[in-house]
Amino acid sequence: MARLMFPETFDGQRELLRLLRDKHIADGAASVLIPFLTEKAIDLDADFADGNTAQGHHNTMNSKTRGAEQGVQTRDSKFNPVFANTRGEIQFLKAFYKPNVAALGDWGATVDNGKRIKLPVKFADKVVLVRAIKTKHDSYPPDTSPLSPYLTEHTINLTTEETKTNQAETANTGQLDFRKDAEQATEARNNFWETPLAHLNACADYLFKLFNGSEKKCGQWGIIVDSSPRKPKFRISTIKLSDQITLRGVVVGSTLANAGTVSVKVYKGATAAGSFDEVFPAGLLGIKKGSGNITVVNTSALASAKIKTLRAK
Repeated sequence: MARLMFPETFDGQRELLRLLRDKHIADGAASVLIPFLTEKAIDLDADFADGNTAQGHHNTMNSKTRGAEQGVQTRDSKFNPVFANTRGEIQFLKAFYKPNVAALGDWGATVDNGKRIKLPVKFADKVVLVRAIKTKHDSYPPDTSPLSPYLTEHTINLTTEETKTNQAETANTGQLDFRKDAEQATEARNNFWETPLAHLNACADYLFKLFNGSEKKCGQWGIIVDSSPRKPKFRISTIKLSDQITLRGVVVGSTLANAGTVSVKVYKGATAAGSFDEVFPAGLLGIKKGSGNITVVNTSALASAKIKTLRAK
């Protein structure tokens, strides 16, 4: 059974509008869309102009999202080693004070029921703990802090750690600002694109039903129709640190979704060569004709990547 594969991404939808409008203009008075456009009061030229405006906001969104991702990478590269040291310091102090584990509260740690240490999860709370440990350590006369032997043994300089923490905090503030700007740009894009998208959906559905029994004719208008006998399935793929995978049978017209926390690079074909599309966390990439087989690369050395694709194999 034939299925209309309407693009889910803005880029794919914009391209479909361009192709559909070009075909309509090329056919002139013979365009089969004329009765439908007249009935629905659809002006493809106006929709195309609104799409251009939406594209500007979309470009801003991509730029700001890229800035946010880079800010997260900078934050993590600065702070992750610092907090790894903090974990070790807490464990050392726990052994030092045992069985009086509650004493770690004086170092900024959260101790449940006087026994169990609960390390923070949020970045801001981690920063508070790192700074509290340094403040407590500095409150002792030189070389008398219980933490001094551990710091010496592991070559940890809390002043250097403080500098890295400050740099990480600055990067985190920057990425939050970028993310806010990206959300505002996305909202502006969607406002301009809402009406053209509704018209595009209506036109695609009209042509699909018009060509009932000969749905492949929709391809002349840029509309992708899937007639494969096997129903495709959504699949989640995990890509290890600094690794890559090749996926085959990705449905053309479907969407690749970045379901992880790091960006990925997507190449056409079975190798990571040539041009690529970068997809940021929570981002989408439309699978265009010629991209049934793709290679996805995780360039991060900090975390695994995760993507969701619609695949027929």
